[in-house]
Amino acid sequence: MRLLHTERLTIETPTGVRPYAILSHRWLADHEEISFQDLQHTQAPPGEGPRNIYTRATFPLNVQSKQGFAKFLGACNNASRAGLEYIWIDTCCIDKTSSAELSEAINSMHAWYQDSAVCYVYLHDFDDDVDLRSALEKVDWFKRGWTLQELIAPENVYFFNKDWIKIGSKATWAPILSKLTHIRKDVLLGNPCTPSIAEKMSWAAGRKTKKIEDRAYSLMGLFGIHMPIIYGEGEKAFRRLQLEIMKSSDDQTIFAWHDSLTHPNPVRDRGLLASAPDIFSRKASPVVTIDHSYFIKNVLRNHNTFRNMQRGYSILNDGIHITLPMKQVGVDVWLAVLRCKRENQEFPYGIYLKERPDCHDFLRTSPTKLLTLESADLEGLGLHTIRVVVDHHILPAVSRRQFFTFQLTYTSWEPCGYYVCPKPGGCHDVAQGIGYRVLNPDDRIELSDNVQCGCIYWQGLGGKVTVLLIGIEHRRPWVHLLTHVDLHQYVDTSQLFCQTIYDAPSSVTLSPTSIQSSDKTDFGQLSPLETSPATSVRSSPIPPSRSQSLSHTSVGTHNRSQQRHFSTSYVTQLRGGGTGCPVCSIIQHYPTVNMKDIKNSRVDFVAERMSDKQIEVDIRKGQVRVSESEATLEVNYVISVTMS
Repeated sequence: MRLLHTERLTIETPTGVRPYAILSHRWLADHEEISFQDLQHTQAPPGEGPRNIYTRATFPLNVQSKQGFAKFLGACNNASRAGLEYIWIDTCCIDKTSSAELSEAINSMHAWYQDSAVCYVYLHDFDDDVDLRSALEKVDWFKRGWTLQELIAPENVYFFNKDWIKIGSKATWAPILSKLTHIRKDVLLGNPCTPSIAEKMSWAAGRKTKKIEDRAYSLMGLFGIHMPIIYGEGEKAFRRLQLEIMKSSDDQTIFAWHDSLTHPNPVRDRGLLASAPDIFSRKASPVVTIDHSYFIKNVLRNHNTFRNMQRGYSILNDGIHITLPMKQVGVDVWLAVLRCKRENQEFPYGIYLKERPDCHDFLRTSPTKLLTLESADLEGLGLHTIRVVVDHHILPAVSRRQFFTFQLTYTSWEPCGYYVCPKPGGCHDVAQGIGYRVLNPDDRIELSDNVQCGCIYWQGLGGKVTVLLIGIEHRRPWVHLLTHVDLHQYVDTSQLFCQTIYDAPSSVTLSPTSIQSSDKTDFGQLSPLETSPATSVRSSPIPPSRSQSLSHTSVGTHNRSQQRHFSTSYVTQLRGGGTGCPVCSIIQHYPTVNMKDIKNSRVDFVAERMSDKQIEVDIRKGQVRVSESEATLEVNYVISVTMS
């Protein structure tokens, strides 16, 4: 344990046991606090003259200019005036660049505060101009996770305002602090008492920490346990904390929690352990354990049935093995009686458990209900040794929408279209899908999970059609590229080109949108459409730039400069495919296209060498956002197409 000399202001590791002060405070931004590294270049030797007269270290200007420097000096000065040679300050007495040292410090923190001669609590936001209760309610120090043990562990705690003026102590403020923190006065004053697990957890309810794991790590000392520090494990840290507590305690109040009714999915099944300290309720009457013998003789009132009831439980890799008084109250639903209650209750708490027939274990169900039982609820109970799942934390059901967008790495956007098949492999009309659509550069194609399949197709200037199948399987996208010569038979490419139909077969006049076409264009190779003998159909291939829309909407037109009337429209007849779904037609005609294999493989990159070019397609996750208006999660996947 490193300590800071209160006169020399240097870090030392004294031998033997020395009394020391300890600081508790609300951290500023990390770069504004005095760090361990800041003190490495300020070592100063003892000054000349009488013994115990020291020369204080000098600090560079960049250290003195930090917001935390005044707090640092104030703590040292108060400790020195109290006759204490050393003080421990968490910002500068731990080398946080060492994970091993940080882990040791976190596991030892409670003991260091407990062993201190005095704890100085620095309240930088205490308002001296209002009454004490109102001022303390606004102080951020009482809302933080780490400060809980810093309030309880030390025997002597003094509070200071921002000017380092002493304004009170834990002992003198005990009645107010008890109401403010929901911690019993006996606990604050160090009087003999044994708070239950649930009561200790309730003290931490509503407190915040910078890192989610610290909500668990800051409670280790209160329960007298130690465990490895693993930043990055998230909410699993709190589960590990509970499992460590259970290894040395048979206190069933650890199961006496309930979710809030405002929880986004309050009726879902859960594991037996709590998800956070917040779901242990804070009330005037604390949750207490019931003595095992008293529970059997006086509460259950059937000594013969329950005399062999085990008081403990075991934790194995398949769950918690526990013996509980239970009775069935519904289909697969059981009422289990816990050996705990509120201090002012007559009867114990109960929880609902749900049996999973295929797994032969139980889940906590209806987690918003922590039942205050009555005498009738204790009738018909039997003793059952069961296995309960430790953690069955299912996230609330969130509606999910999935979209595909396209990103092209070549300059010209070839004419593209798409169609969404509602049920790949079936036989249905195109009308049962969304119909053929022109694919614009900024379009988003929405697909549902595991069911729908998108068919993206584009046609080159030579008339050759390329097809890309896309879909979502178990929330993972997949792509499948097809470059067969006869794919034009299965998709409608008519809308990829503006079609002009004339009432005279000998007349060839381009529509107004096709004036950019070259006179040398071979119209006969551009569209694979079947045409009626009574009409002459010509296509105008206009590969727009990225900024142009591919969706050209053409309407009936009367050309006043000519005597003949013409109209521009789209032909929707398919060659070979009739009016059937193109995805289903492709699946039926190409044995190599096996939708089950395609979905299971979930390919995210394909490359195909064609006679005139190389095509590469890959897919990645794009922007993910929550739509507040619809309370849905929108996930966007970006398909990149490279042609060379």
